[in-house]
This record gives sequence, C-alpha cells and structure tokens, in this order.
Amino acid sequence: AMQGPIMEMTLRGLLVDQNRRGKMLHTIVQDIDRLNEQLTSIVRDGVGYPVTAPNWWRSNTQLQELFYKVMGLNPVKKRNANGIYAPTVNRDAIEKLTVNFYAEPICRHILVLRDLDKKRQFLETGIDPDGRFRYGFNIAGTNTGRLSSSESDFGTGSNSQNVGRSLRSIFAADPGMKFCNVDLEQADSRNLGAMCWNNFREEHGDIIGRYLDACESGDLHTFVCKMANAELPWPEDQKGWRAIADEIAYRDFSHRDMA
Repeated sequence: AMQGPIMEMTLRGLLVDQNRRGKMLHTIVQDIDRLNEQLTSIVRDGVGYPVTAPNWWRSNTQLQELFYKVMGLNPVKKRNANGIYAPTVNRDAIEKLTVNFYAEPICRHILVLRDLDKKRQFLETGIDPDGRFRYGFNIAGTNTGRLSSSESDFGTGSNSQNVGRSLRSIFAADPGMKFCNVDLEQADSRNLGAMCWNNFREEHGDIIGRYLDACESGDLHTFVCKMANAELPWPEDQKGWRAIADEIAYRDFSHRDMA
C-alpha cells in the first residue's frame, strides 16, 4: 500500500533554493578555512607538529600520529573490523581526549570542523537538472516501520531524514504550496508520564511519578532539566528556571537541550 505514495515522493523530490544553498555553502567554506588556519597555527606553533597538507585534520593517520606519538596521549582504542582493539580518533575518542589540557583546543577545533565538513558535503550533494533534490526510499528499511532513504537511482540526492535544522532552509515549497509540520504535542511524553504515574506513583512519588506533572507544567524540558540537574542553582520562583536551563552545558547545547 505504501508503494504508490513512496513512488510519488521519489519522483517528485524537493525544490532547492539555489541562491540560499549557494550562500550557505559559501559561509560554511569560509568558516572551515578560518578554523583550519587557526588549528594549523595551534598545532604547528604550539605543538611543533609539521603540518603540510591543507586539510590534514581529515586524515585519521595524521591525527593518530599527532595525539598518540607527538603529544604522547594515552590512546583511545576501539575494536576494529578484525576484532582487535586498536587506537582510534573517531568522534568518541576526540571527545575523550578533550580532558587533556593541551589537547582540548585542538580537539574542539576538530569536532567543529568535522561538523562543518558534513554540512559542506550535504550542500555539495548533486541535484537533478530541474533543480530538485531526489532520494530513494526503502519502505522496509527499518524495524520500527519508519522509512529509510539514500541517494536516488541516478546518483543524486542523499539521505533525506537526517538533515539538520540549519540546513533545511535550502528547500523551498513549490509555487502555490506550503510546508507544514504535523505533530501531536508531547504525545510520547504524556504516554510515558501516564505509565509512570500508574506504575510507580506510590513507590517513587517524589521522582518517577512526577513526570506527568512535568508534562503538565507548560515547559516539559525545563522541568525535566531541573529534575536531572539538581546541583544547578535553581531559584525558588519557577519563572527563573528557564534562564538556568538555557545555560551552555556541552559544546553548543544547553542543559535544556540535553534534557
């Protein structure tokens, strides 16, 4: 039953705002160049590592040499395809290495550069001659019943379900049409809150049973943030909770985002 609608979506694709796409790509490339220059200066002048390639931070071999040989940090290891634990510089490893004082500015630059590079790659994804972004859907691609997607049969487009918010503005509604987002407000959270209330209210009324109260509070995420981060300086007046919750907790995510 899904084949007809999915084929229509696959053939139709999404209209791309070429002007917006070009401006975003230009800005991201400029940011990459600026951060690349900063990182190269830190590594070359601060660590003494002779960087030569323009985008050396994309090379896992060079990053492993920098962190584990030149800087002498304890290697973060992961089981490889052969089942052997070997040094890695994947995202988890880079985040773990940030605890080292001298490595932190290098790691922060690399994490941001990798994020920007993924955005660059998406914006440079090929689109069809009619200016539309197309993709191939797999109806049976997940265990949950959701769709999965990849590039189209003609090699254009890409995964269309994990496009970050900051990149979605390159897509434009067709003339006479509008985009909309249809969603039930806190449906999953309210179901969870009801189950917590029914099953745990008497035994854990001070913690788990309160989740339904959080759903009804008017600001679920701030309420949960307060429950999960009791050590933060929360004021007595609930009106002041949001300001505390919005403080940065990790990279560019606030305590509320994490909650």
